[in-house]
Amino acid sequence: MVPRYPSKQFNLSILQGSLLITESTEAYACLEQELAREIQPKNIVEKIFLADVAACFWEMMRLRRCRDHVINFAFGPAISEVLDRVLGLPETAVECEARAALEREWFTKREARREVAKRLAAFQLDEGAIEAAAISSQADQLERLDRMISAQQARLHRAFDALADYREAFAVRVRTAVERATDQSGLAQLPARQKAG
Repeated sequence: MVPRYPSKQFNLSILQGSLLITESTEAYACLEQELAREIQPKNIVEKIFLADVAACFWEMMRLRRCRDHVINFAFGPAISEVLDRVLGLPETAVECEARAALEREWFTKREARREVAKRLAAFQLDEGAIEAAAISSQADQLERLDRMISAQQARLHRAFDALADYREAFAVRVRTAVERATDQSGLAQLPARQKAG
């Protein structure tokens, strides 16, 4: 008969959180090492808690990065919207091409950013107007991501609480076992060792 777990030690790597193809296994391993250094798991149960904490924290940070990317991705349409609102729609094909080029180059060229800032300043606005347009255009997605982040934070806090409860319960069990063993063996009645005089 082939044993279900051929090695004598349980392989905790099966507990590792799933990584996306864009994520670094080295960064995840570094997170696990830092958490292990802080938590100092003593047994398999605590190692499972550690794996859960690492996966939960990683997922929370992934969702935060996703939230930032959602906003950044919305900047293109937001620039168009803001410039159209403050400057009006381009009237000719040449104006349309020039506006499109300015909007595109805003991402890569300082001169284009300065030009957009100058045009916005004429209306007492700055790049914050573009940020606001990008964020408000993605409000539904951002709200959904915020709920997911909050759920991950709650899960992380529950994992920390469970680890603390486990350690406290374990300490009580050890104390009780020691007291019971002491009472049953009569160790409590043994005289204290005398100091050599």
